[in-house]
Amino acid sequence: MKNKIYTGMLLGCFLLCGCSDWLDVKPYDKISDDELFSTEEGFQKLLNGVYVELNNDKLYGCALTVEMIEIMGGAYTIGTDNSVWGNYKDLADYQYETEYWRGRLSETWNEAYAMILNCNEILENMESRTSLFTGDNYNIIRGEALALRAMLHFDMLRLFGPVYSRNKDKLSIPYYTAQTNLPEEQLPASEVIRKVITDLEEARILLVNDPVKTEGTMMSGDVNQNSNFLRYRALRMNYYAVTGLLARVCLYASSNDEEGGSARKKAFNYSTEIIKAVDSGIFPFVDKKLVTGSPDDPDRIFSSEVIFALSHASRNQLFKNYFDPTRVPNYVFRMDNDLMNNLIFGGTATGGNQDDYRYRVNWVASGSNRYFYKYADMEDTGKIENTMIPMLRIGEMYLIAAESQSTSLTAGSSYVNTLRRNRGVTTVSSLTQDLLVYEYIRELYGEGQLFYLYKRLYRPVLFSSVSSKNPEASDQIFVVPLPDSETEN
Repeated sequence: MKNKIYTGMLLGCFLLCGCSDWLDVKPYDKISDDELFSTEEGFQKLLNGVYVELNNDKLYGCALTVEMIEIMGGAYTIGTDNSVWGNYKDLADYQYETEYWRGRLSETWNEAYAMILNCNEILENMESRTSLFTGDNYNIIRGEALALRAMLHFDMLRLFGPVYSRNKDKLSIPYYTAQTNLPEEQLPASEVIRKVITDLEEARILLVNDPVKTEGTMMSGDVNQNSNFLRYRALRMNYYAVTGLLARVCLYASSNDEEGGSARKKAFNYSTEIIKAVDSGIFPFVDKKLVTGSPDDPDRIFSSEVIFALSHASRNQLFKNYFDPTRVPNYVFRMDNDLMNNLIFGGTATGGNQDDYRYRVNWVASGSNRYFYKYADMEDTGKIENTMIPMLRIGEMYLIAAESQSTSLTAGSSYVNTLRRNRGVTTVSSLTQDLLVYEYIRELYGEGQLFYLYKRLYRPVLFSSVSSKNPEASDQIFVVPLPDSETEN
């Protein structure tokens, strides 16, 4: 599988390194493994290649952010006219066994494990070549590769694994820690979680001297034309990204926690470490002037708050393909009007408010509908934030802290209220699980997290404010069948 990734990968690497010198090399299909693994720069390029390939449509460039996984999470109203909506109607009804969706899901699985095996190739070849690396670059590259391996396994578990709160010891997915052409055995979900946490904790130790901790995200190129490998830290699996991912994983594990709630406590500790980084100015809340004060060119993704993002040169194509109102009468993804107006961004019981920055800049009215503009081009298309697809953001950390602070949600209200104040809306006097879910939807809509939220909590996917339209939680909805290639192996 490695040749699939390495061939021609440099075409997108400039977005990650910000330096044209990265392009002055032979295409990967003309470079031998010995050449790639003979220099520190070769390892940097291979790691950059993994980041670039995460933008593949089968992964986070489409399927696992704005399209397939968001339909499964009830984010969009899917019509009944097959001539318009095609195979999406089957997915909205959780018909995973159709030929089309078995094929699509299998492609996502195969691409994720191809990336995992490439991370493993980087990790294994580093071990005998430590003398190649300067400064702290061995630890940086190794830490990032371990974290990416863990992230991909975790998302395959969340997608294809059992409902963790109900069946954590059920067989789920394999966990690959080495290069191999032989299939690994499927592991209990709890064992996969243990391995994910082990990889992330090791990565966090390796990244302890990450320059993001002292220099911030450095989202611009080096003016002295030096290597930019250690810059653009929000576009890499930096120390805080690993910490934030640990918070997400531990919260997931806490849905079936061991006695004493150790996973919940870890989720709280990791999320509040990110909150300290917010307070210190490393990931500041977005300036209101850049959102509502700049109506022609708003920062719709709140870029200063993004802990980790992918950089996608054609991100605007996501808007054009799925959300642009000029596509009518073709299908256009948008939220159910009842859900938007009565619950998510309306209704005092849910904390909804149409003054919310997330509503004002990301939802644009056209006729009687509002369309989702988070990924539309900015006026200045050359800005780095115009390429960013958020993978982890500080808002989620405040919600994790609120949810994991104690066995009662009441104690977590202060974290939710800090987030709400920075979204331009009033605070809440008490916190309920329903209100917390609505806050997750407002914060993470269009970023591929809603299906996993409902699965973790084992609660109905919210399609509409009309309860009769919302199917009850079930394994049929939340447990996606493993691909044939895996079950046959």
